[in-house]
Amino acid sequence: MPDSRAVRALLSLGMVVSLGATGTYAYWTDSVQVTGTTITAGTIDLDVNNQDTVNNFTQMNITNMVPGNSVAGVLTVNNNGTAPLRYHVNASYSNVANGLGAALVVKVTGDAATGGAGTAKTCPGAALADSAAGFTPNMLGSAALPRQLTAGGSETICIQATLPTNASTSLQGASTSVTFSFSGTSY
Repeated sequence: MPDSRAVRALLSLGMVVSLGATGTYAYWTDSVQVTGTTITAGTIDLDVNNQDTVNNFTQMNITNMVPGNSVAGVLTVNNNGTAPLRYHVNASYSNVANGLGAALVVKVTGDAATGGAGTAKTCPGAALADSAAGFTPNMLGSAALPRQLTAGGSETICIQATLPTNASTSLQGASTSVTFSFSGTSY
């Protein structure tokens, strides 16, 4: 007969082997995938009079201007983009030395049409609060305090230039060309 210690040792070994085989557990798993997210950047598209470049803005052309005369023109500022934008308008003039550009008094309003005719063409409304009284940088709004246009929005601005009644005699025969620069940025 085998030794009882040997039998117990074999039985103990069998129990350990059998516990080891049944002690392995499987984990249940699951996963979820989320798709369909699309991110698209918006656009800003600033234009004036429905153009990216306005080369022939002749509404404000005037010849033989004398003290007390005024001229005015209307521009439409558009945001054809999908996101809101901020913009401002800078103005500059040529022939700085002759003094005519600096002598002109400027008024910018939100009018959609001019009033008067000929050498008495005006912007009939009140000057916009964020406009300057001359053809200067930041003539309308500024980089720090810009005007705002919603996506697809537009606004009209009327610009009037007047030669004051007390204009210097030295301005006789002077000429100047004015350039308006519209700058837009996203919010």
